[in-house]
Amino acid sequence: MFKSPKKILVTGGSGALGANIQKLIKCDAPSSIELDVRDFESCRKAIKRYNPDIIIHCAAWTDVAGAEKNKKGCWGVNVIGTENMVKAALGRRFIYISTHYVFDGETGNYKEDDIPNPTNFYSLTKLIGEAIVTQYPSTLTIRTGFKKDGPWEYPKAFVDQWTCADFASERAPDIVKAALMEKLIGIIHISGEKKTIYDLARKVSPDIGKMSIHDVSVKLPEFIYLNSSKWKKISSKSSLVRK
Repeated sequence: MFKSPKKILVTGGSGALGANIQKLIKCDAPSSIELDVRDFESCRKAIKRYNPDIIIHCAAWTDVAGAEKNKKGCWGVNVIGTENMVKAALGRRFIYISTHYVFDGETGNYKEDDIPNPTNFYSLTKLIGEAIVTQYPSTLTIRTGFKKDGPWEYPKAFVDQWTCADFASERAPDIVKAALMEKLIGIIHISGEKKTIYDLARKVSPDIGKMSIHDVSVKLPEFIYLNSSKWKKISSKSSLVRK
């Protein structure tokens, strides 16, 4: 567990990352019924009720293929929801969880100052969320990748998509650590080592089948791993420790 005198509010607490953050540090994580990020008044009331020092905004539409079929729904959560939360935050420290998918996957090893180029609608909404958040003070955008813990959710996994994703339980500690570094603002990449999605899936489901990113209808980036050298350097110098 991390310990901090700061009050922390987590959106998307029932999601893979939000659930793991709650295991690591004391925080408030209201349900989506109480805190509907698509409704500004709901966001404002939640901020007033919990009065957090730090907000970790994990709530997101993450169904990449589904976003192509329901653009309005994806936009409502990822764009409107993000804008509502950061506006309601009223200058409090705000952590926006973004994605490695903001890049086109043509080269890989992306650094913080490389130019994003989304390949699908989901990716576009997350990048617009970044643009919104950076207009406000005391904000940190974390680009990362993670999958839900447990057996692989699908019968097959991509052999030709190179990722930096790990499982949410592996990513959550660094997310919390970064959130508590109050002087850390702007954009930071936090990710794992380069691997294929198939390699990642085999860790939890050894008999997983193989498939290609070209087997699905939505366009997916191929080389989507991030360069996290900046974070590794910052993290190594941090005095924050888990209790």
